[in-house]
Amino acid sequence: MKKKLRWVLMACVIVLMTVLWIWQPWKAAPKKTRNGPATARVSLENVVHTILATGKVMPQVGAEVNVGARISGRLDKLYVNVGDTVGKGQIIAEIEKEDLEATTAEKEAEVALVEARLEALKREGPQEIAQKEAELAERKAKLEFVRCKLGRDDQLLKKALISNEDWEETSSDFKAAQAQYEVAQRKLQLANTNFDEGLKQLAAELRRTRASLKNALVKLSYAAIHAPLSGVVGSVSTREGETVAAGLSAPTFVTIVDLKRLQLDAYVDEVDIGRVKVGQKGFFSVDAFPGKEFHGRVTAIYPQAVIQNDVVTYDCIISIDTPYDGLLRPQMTATVTIMVANKENVLVLPVGAVKHRAGQNVVWRRKGDRIEEVSVTTGWQDDTRVEVLSGLSEGEVVLLSPPTDFK
Repeated sequence: MKKKLRWVLMACVIVLMTVLWIWQPWKAAPKKTRNGPATARVSLENVVHTILATGKVMPQVGAEVNVGARISGRLDKLYVNVGDTVGKGQIIAEIEKEDLEATTAEKEAEVALVEARLEALKREGPQEIAQKEAELAERKAKLEFVRCKLGRDDQLLKKALISNEDWEETSSDFKAAQAQYEVAQRKLQLANTNFDEGLKQLAAELRRTRASLKNALVKLSYAAIHAPLSGVVGSVSTREGETVAAGLSAPTFVTIVDLKRLQLDAYVDEVDIGRVKVGQKGFFSVDAFPGKEFHGRVTAIYPQAVIQNDVVTYDCIISIDTPYDGLLRPQMTATVTIMVANKENVLVLPVGAVKHRAGQNVVWRRKGDRIEEVSVTTGWQDDTRVEVLSGLSEGEVVLLSPPTDFK
């Protein structure tokens, strides 16, 4: 029993010695060194003034088109689906067109009929006019013959070589010949008038029927729906067999987007919009490609504000100069940086070194062992740096926090 107790005591002593060796309470604790206040040096740098905004990748104006039908009818064929690539002018859908083809054939027949009547008039009209001219010439010759005879009879009557009955007969023949001549003149005039009027009427009728035929052909062409631009089909809203009714607005079949004509809509806060100008450079990134930057320039600023949840922003259009084919898509959210100014050789300090005291911006400058308060004039600043316009020189050292006696 005693032997067992001795072994237990020895084990406890060993454990106690091990703990004391690790802890070593007899060693003196290291003295804490007391550091002086943190400082910074006034430096000369090139700074770029930027503002941050959120944005969306959007199609340019005219790069997204809703394609619809201009006539009513049943959708007979639909040749595309979402994601298909189409070219400008490609047929993407067809509407039933049997009635349109029948109307077109009817209008073509009307045009052919008027053309035939016009050709007949051009052929028969001059013949009738020539006939009337010949008849007039005949009546004129007979009138001249009777006139000469009446003149001779006038001389013979004066000499009493003929009777009054003979002279009166000749005078009656003259009047009849003159009347027949005048009738022939009116017939010729009427033939010319009828020919001219007939040409005008048939020409007008031909223009009317041709216009009607053109209208029928245009409506027939509406049955085939063509892609107005090259791009990718973004959505399909109508299926084969459905009936569409064209009213004041054409029903949409498909939406086509040209993914090679994209832009960035940056929504700039109203506080910063005054510094944004057309032509300024900018860059952005999207969540799908966080390590890639896309560069461009501000091309337009919308005058109308965008208000969402009582937050006022303004839409700034930024062109995309970096190649983005196959990368960017509409509605992608972007983090945008716009470079509003670029200054070279500017004195800067950490923003925490400048304090506001007694209506002035001050810093505490270290000169040797002394610390003095200096009033400074500041300019632009961001989250980390502030521009010093006056009061300090390059290389001077200032405190990053006020002295202990500053309140």
